[in-house]
Amino acid sequence: MKLRFLGIDEGLQRLHLIDTATPDFIWTLDLKDYPLARDLQRLDDERVLVGYDHGFFELEWRTGRVLADCRQWRDVTAVHRRADGSTLVTGMNLDGRNGVNVLTLDAQGQLLHAAFREGDYVRLMRVTPQGTYLLCTNDHIKETTPELVELRRFSAPGFEHAWKAERLADGKTIVSAGYGAFMAVFDKEGGLAHRFGAAGELPQAVAPFFYASHEFLADGQLLVANWQGHGPDNGRKGAQLLQFDRDGRLVDSWSAPQRISSLQGLLLLQ
Repeated sequence: MKLRFLGIDEGLQRLHLIDTATPDFIWTLDLKDYPLARDLQRLDDERVLVGYDHGFFELEWRTGRVLADCRQWRDVTAVHRRADGSTLVTGMNLDGRNGVNVLTLDAQGQLLHAAFREGDYVRLMRVTPQGTYLLCTNDHIKETTPELVELRRFSAPGFEHAWKAERLADGKTIVSAGYGAFMAVFDKEGGLAHRFGAAGELPQAVAPFFYASHEFLADGQLLVANWQGHGPDNGRKGAQLLQFDRDGRLVDSWSAPQRISSLQGLLLLQ
């Protein structure tokens, strides 16, 4: 596996720029000042947006230098920068109403709009090409309007703390199942079309535990972060990064157990 990517080690609270072809990481950022970083978005050739519990920061990804920091909340779980420069901030109780929020900030960081719906859990949020939102809400995915009105939901047996959902170009939706430790693909109508990556399909040494962030390679193959638990000393429990082909077969894996405890966030930089 020859890749360059940003990886969030949740277990040790560190962010790394990793080139798997080299024995040492290019740089490491201690996340003690940016707790519970979960979300990553590439903005341009120089910058990456990183979401963390209190807000988000912009990072010069080649050097690891923090360029700007916006911290205003608690329980932020996802961030997304739009093409017009506005930022969507997703999390719990961000506006004081004790539910799920998606806030819209203008390019200067001022609040433009606060969308709210009742709920007690949310992880990553993604915007679809249709302009709807995909919200991971534990055992199912809600597809909503920008006002968080539910349009439909996606669920599969075994979803627990489902982490990330993404709408694909062909209209299907792919989901990482969290503690279910499998990937699920839903058809255009929302029916479960395909599951792959579960424990019984993989070598025992892979040890699927919690499927978190995922990223597609240019050829359509899929990378999945196989998180292994909170805290230190999880790196030898299983393979940390998995690569599946277009049919869902495991073709490669990568780990750095002496340097990473538990890989959760993933952003490919090819």
